[in-house]
Amino acid sequence: MFKYADDTNLLVPAYYDVSLLSEFEHVEKWAADNKMIINISKTKELVFQRPRLKHFLAPSAVCGIEQVPSAKPLGVIFKNNLSFDEHVTAVLKCCSQHA
Repeated sequence: MFKYADDTNLLVPAYYDVSLLSEFEHVEKWAADNKMIINISKTKELVFQRPRLKHFLAPSAVCGIEQVPSAKPLGVIFKNNLSFDEHVTAVLKCCSQHA
């Protein structure tokens, strides 16, 4: 788990003896025990997949959490296919606006 400021990223491998749902329940319990609230409406799930994979069946989303094709933790855009094209485009666009 990576935690910074008020954001947390939970990384769970596809093949592991603990499910994502179980890990998320542990995080929810920890938050409740520490009198913190997880804002489910701002929580996103990003499922990474191998680039150019012909057949990929995404796992079911954790209850109430939206699955997204990309996310931007700490200003870096991560895509579910591990491409950084969207991030590079955003950086170049930002640079061209400041030139």
